[in-house]
Amino acid sequence: MHMVEIFGLTALLLIVAFAANRLSKLTRVPDIVVLLVVGITVGPILHWVHAHTFRDTISILGTFALMLILFEGGLELRLRKALRYLPAGLLLVCLSFGLSLALVAMTSKLLLHLEWMDCLLLGAALGCSSGTIVIPALEQINSPEAVKVTLTLESALGEVIAVLLVGSLLHIEGQSSLIGGLATNFSQHIVVSLALGFAAAAVWSHVWPRIANQPNTNILNLGIVMGVYAMGEYLHGSGLLTVLVFGVTLANLPRSPHLTRLGVRMLAFHAEFSFLVRSFFFVLLGIVAEFVSRRYIVPILGILGALVVARYVAVEGSRWVLRDVARRDSELLFWMLPRGLVTAVLALEILNDRGQVFGFLPAMAFTVVLVTNLFIVWGAVRAGGASTTLETQAAISAQTFSPPDAMANARGAGADGGTV
Repeated sequence: MHMVEIFGLTALLLIVAFAANRLSKLTRVPDIVVLLVVGITVGPILHWVHAHTFRDTISILGTFALMLILFEGGLELRLRKALRYLPAGLLLVCLSFGLSLALVAMTSKLLLHLEWMDCLLLGAALGCSSGTIVIPALEQINSPEAVKVTLTLESALGEVIAVLLVGSLLHIEGQSSLIGGLATNFSQHIVVSLALGFAAAAVWSHVWPRIANQPNTNILNLGIVMGVYAMGEYLHGSGLLTVLVFGVTLANLPRSPHLTRLGVRMLAFHAEFSFLVRSFFFVLLGIVAEFVSRRYIVPILGILGALVVARYVAVEGSRWVLRDVARRDSELLFWMLPRGLVTAVLALEILNDRGQVFGFLPAMAFTVVLVTNLFIVWGAVRAGGASTTLETQAAISAQTFSPPDAMANARGAGADGGTV
């Protein structure tokens, strides 16, 4: 590609990403769907960009985007709120991921005739909702805080579980039992990640305030986040879980950096940087998109049906533990089942490890990502309509039941130029 094409397409991408993000509240269409469509248009449809140029890049960029979003989500998560809604988040992630894993595995066994271990791998890769989509999308959708916190916990924990489970299934030793091997791998990953995340946050919370007023400290903080991820992976933990624990701990320590003015600047920097990386990732995902052949149409329809059924049962089964959420508001829990970055990255990882037995997986994963993201559009429309209706009803009720004196005072304030 010539320099004009490289920088011209990059400029167009950034402008479209910004416009889609700003218009998402008006159109009810998450910007991620727009970015995927842009990638499909310039890649498979118009062939302006060739997919093979970016196949090695997308896995690295995807992991980087997920790292940034989990760290940012951890920084914004307050333990009081998290603990209040933790039972709902845990139950929802266990039911949703567990049922999705089981139903996808059974569907793939029936329709694809894979070995049971391969069926479990497929279910694990497709079983979790995406925090890289859910967390930014919730910022663009009007919904109760209880729903936002519950979905944030579910998506963040689900992605970590999916990464741990796929890694354990791929590297489990032949002489170990399946249950014993999974338990050993999970316990090792979780203990190492928790210990390293806590320790890194404790040290950095004392160092960062002393240098925060120096130039380029936000870049240094980004380097620390990447280093924490690398150490988590090097010590045989989960780099993503380590980063999440690092962010949550950093935000909830007594001397939390986020409470300061410089801490707010750090949050703003990470938010904009993660927006940039996420935008490029989803456009690249569209560029390298592969569509399932006719041979796999029935299996993909079966798998999509299994995911929808699993989500419905999981949401219905966890309603009783949801706090401060009306039934109408909890409908958004059902529609927020998008697959995204982790699904794409795990599909490539499984293909590289198991070979052509999973040659269909990248195309199937992209189809699942695209279809499940369309569900968010309808969920956003439903949430917006419900929010508008409730606001209208509240305004009518306020006018109907306001005491005469209060109404007179309000009219007087409005006549004097005050705020009504």
